[in-house]
Amino acid sequence: MTEYVCTECPFQADGLEDLQRHSQETGHVGICKSEAAPTGGKRTKRLAAALGVTSTALGASIGACIYLYAKLRDAETELAYLKSPSGAGRNLKNQDRRRDRE
Repeated sequence: MTEYVCTECPFQADGLEDLQRHSQETGHVGICKSEAAPTGGKRTKRLAAALGVTSTALGASIGACIYLYAKLRDAETELAYLKSPSGAGRNLKNQDRRRDRE
């Protein structure tokens, strides 16, 4: 029965001597199999789900920022037109003058 595993490669050893020899030859570190972290499991699934939710929220936030930025640019353009000499303000003043004459 395998009691020791390498943390850096798939090496497994039945005894401590084999693990020490592998460690000296490769520089890898081995641990007792009962101390090894389980692969997969609930924690990995939770992390994957959290990553999915986070990336979805980030994508939605970026989309909202792009939309609001476009709206801001439109408002700035319209305001610049209204303030311009040939803009709507001038046209409205001309109409008021015409009405006053009549």
